[in-house]
Amino acid sequence: MAKNKIPKNRSLEDMFKGVKEEVTFETADWSDEEVRPRPAASKTAKKQTASDFRRQFFTDDLQEKVGSVLLDIKMAYYKDGVGDLSLEVVKDGRNVVIRTAPKTSKKDR
Repeated sequence: MAKNKIPKNRSLEDMFKGVKEEVTFETADWSDEEVRPRPAASKTAKKQTASDFRRQFFTDDLQEKVGSVLLDIKMAYYKDGVGDLSLEVVKDGRNVVIRTAPKTSKKDR
């Protein structure tokens, strides 16, 4: 058996001369595709405050549902002759409870 001698100090172009590579997902040249600039929102976006983080849990759909239920409760109080009501938000384990009660004025105390 004859040993093939491997030439040393060759450039990449010399080593891959005559080799044709099949274009696949891994080897595709991404520079050929249309380059879309990133939105400039990261530069102009303000830092989120703690209030912003808390508001993200209260989506528009959830606000609609809670608002509708609270309006029904307020109307029930109104039918009973109570004009204003107070709301109290309480954490009960892993549940959030909104308690309602007639609002008392400072004169009544």
